[in-house]
Amino acid sequence: MSNSPIDLLYEKYIKTAQIMSRMNYIPAMAVGEILLLLILYSGGMMLAVFNLPLQGIPLIMHLYGAILVAILALGILAAAVRYKDKGAIIISLLNIISILFAAFAGSFYFGGVIDVTFLLEMGMGFVFAVVTASGCLIYAIRRGE
Repeated sequence: MSNSPIDLLYEKYIKTAQIMSRMNYIPAMAVGEILLLLILYSGGMMLAVFNLPLQGIPLIMHLYGAILVAILALGILAAAVRYKDKGAIIISLLNIISILFAAFAGSFYFGGVIDVTFLLEMGMGFVFAVVTASGCLIYAIRRGE
């Protein structure tokens, strides 16, 4: 049996699928959340760097992306509750709290209360969301079956 490139790719795919399906697909949802958070960060920074107005298509895209992040965080929590692992439940709850913190601060800033502290709070929520989503990913890969 030869190891053709297609066979090697298939083996890598199977291995990745096994890793991402651990603990009711928590790693897959965490990777999706991290990627969305990084896209949202770059989009939010584009709003600030290019001094775009806080209205219109960029803002709507940022808000819809944030809603998708919240949905993924709830999915991670639901998977952790279904798996009945207390560590995963705690990390995913911290993830949801950090996302809610960022959303709360962002709603004030984008709602018209132009204050730099709300941007700082939104950034802190983003950092904690990335850290906790990464924690969910690592925890599920290391502890999952």
